[in-house]
Amino acid sequence: MKKFFNIILIISVTLFCLTGFCFENIKSNSVYYAKHTPHKEGAEPVLMMLVDNLFWIYNPEIDGIEYDLDGGNCIKNYNCKSEDEPWFASYGGEEYSYNSNDDKFYNFNSDFELTYCSDRHYKKIDIKNIDVEEVKKDIYKMVQPVIDAQSKPRVNLQWLFDIIYKDRFN
Repeated sequence: MKKFFNIILIISVTLFCLTGFCFENIKSNSVYYAKHTPHKEGAEPVLMMLVDNLFWIYNPEIDGIEYDLDGGNCIKNYNCKSEDEPWFASYGGEEYSYNSNDDKFYNFNSDFELTYCSDRHYKKIDIKNIDVEEVKKDIYKMVQPVIDAQSKPRVNLQWLFDIIYKDRFN
């Protein structure tokens, strides 16, 4: 009977450790995996994983770039020449916000579809007049140094990442 409980204990501890390793690996390497995951047109898994998992991923010390993990996850870039610094934020993966260096505020839903835009005076701008692809390029330009600093995982669990996030990105 004691031998049976020891076997159960060993199996339980092993499964617990394996689950913890997989969770940490997926979270801390999510930007790398997002670059290589299939996704529907318009979805931006790299940007979404970057700010959603900002606490878990490597946050390099880059001059002019600041990370805010208090409340929503936010990346601010002070290297842009503008009155306000651009920032990109996530609020629990349900909503994404971008304040551009041309003083416009953009709001995206959980599928990374543009839902709202306003100017610096909070005057609503019709989103039909917005070039969404250009806005996404601006966001990438702002956060690219952080994306580039992410390394390849030692143990590649791309297959597991794809299973977990297939419904979110497709």
